[in-house]
Amino acid sequence: MSRSSSSNREGADAAALSPLAAPRTVHGAFVSVHEPLGPREWARADRVARRLHAEISAFLGVLPPASRNASGLARHLGVDRTTCQRAVHAVSGPYQGPGLFARLPGVRGLTQLVEAAGSARPAPDRGSLDALAAAVDRYQDLIAELGGSLSRLTRRIERSAAGAVGAVPRAGRSEAENAALAARMRLFEAAAELTGRSSACWVAVYAYRPAPSDPKTVEVFRANGLIGHVAHADAVPLVVHNFTRRSDGSPGKGGGPFASLENADVAGRNATVMLPGFTSDPPPLVTSRQPDEFLVQSIDERAPALGRPVDLMLAARSTIPHPLRQSPPLEEVWALVNFPCRHLLFDVYLHRDLARASLPSLDAHLWGPDFAQHVGERWATRFADAPPLQLLGPGLRRGAPAAWPRMPDLTRHLFERVALEPDDFVGFRCDVEYPLWRAGYCVSFDFTRPDGADPTDGPEA
Repeated sequence: MSRSSSSNREGADAAALSPLAAPRTVHGAFVSVHEPLGPREWARADRVARRLHAEISAFLGVLPPASRNASGLARHLGVDRTTCQRAVHAVSGPYQGPGLFARLPGVRGLTQLVEAAGSARPAPDRGSLDALAAAVDRYQDLIAELGGSLSRLTRRIERSAAGAVGAVPRAGRSEAENAALAARMRLFEAAAELTGRSSACWVAVYAYRPAPSDPKTVEVFRANGLIGHVAHADAVPLVVHNFTRRSDGSPGKGGGPFASLENADVAGRNATVMLPGFTSDPPPLVTSRQPDEFLVQSIDERAPALGRPVDLMLAARSTIPHPLRQSPPLEEVWALVNFPCRHLLFDVYLHRDLARASLPSLDAHLWGPDFAQHVGERWATRFADAPPLQLLGPGLRRGAPAAWPRMPDLTRHLFERVALEPDDFVGFRCDVEYPLWRAGYCVSFDFTRPDGADPTDGPEA
């Protein structure tokens, strides 16, 4: 925190704590507390809030266990208990948006925590302290530039919260949206040239239901593939990855976490992983491996298929522990755009019992080799502009999307193959034109229960 002196920080916090602080000008224009944040301002506030949530959580995680609650933290650091209580409470659950600022201490309070921790015994490692200090610096900058005081910033956030999640439909695209689309199109064209591969549409359908024999386990059925895929002779290899959290029991006879839709082993060269009727004939050769929690499928196209569009559709099933049994209680469903495509259609269907118990959201992340990190640390990879998550509603009654009209047929086929009742499920969709190459689109379902109850233990009283 070397960019500002201590006296400057105290002055900034004094303004932040005073609701009568004078309004500021932002980018040369007077900003009222009644003016909501614009899209770019909201995206910036969201990045800062995510980073603070992640860094405070990490900071508490490296302290002695007895110091991770409000009272223990106050004793360990010698800091006012109210400050500690606000910091601990603000990050006690999953991140839920820039409304976090209203629950956090001010800049001065967070600075006190960092400085006191540096002198405590035992002290956290220097890296954790520096990371939190940097996040607090960004917090201070945001307050100064978008509100002038913390109270003004939080009021602007409150007024803009409804519009910021894309709840208000718009006719046509804005200038910024058109510019972003043009950039994604250029990325697609360059990636297709470099990799020697491209697809008209990347498709996935997932269905989640509680296992009939064990309410603490969830069954996952999936169909995913590439439509209108074109490969050239010098193309990079086509390898598809799926991953899951291993359950106590393995669905496949081969001992891996994945199996065919009929619950058969998928290891080695196996035609049961392809969906006939949705895969071009003759189908390619597919070799499947299951290292750890991954299903890695290498697809070897036949020579006559090179240079012309083909359809490739795979299917599998797996089981996972119920998300309420995970820490955090979260299920993430990913679409990894490893190969460039013109469109992404990504549907997730939850059994109504799971849908009622969870809060859905959608993010886009830069994909990298360190992506197995904890979900709370992903603020550094998240793109500011994520597509809206569409609610398809119960059943399979939605019309055919223009990007691939056979999407309803694929969904019905998957439900029929594994004997799922469509009216028991609620659907969600991620629909992106020219999705970012080497990005991961993540539909998350947060199962956090405010009362701490666990519905998998039986009916509520």
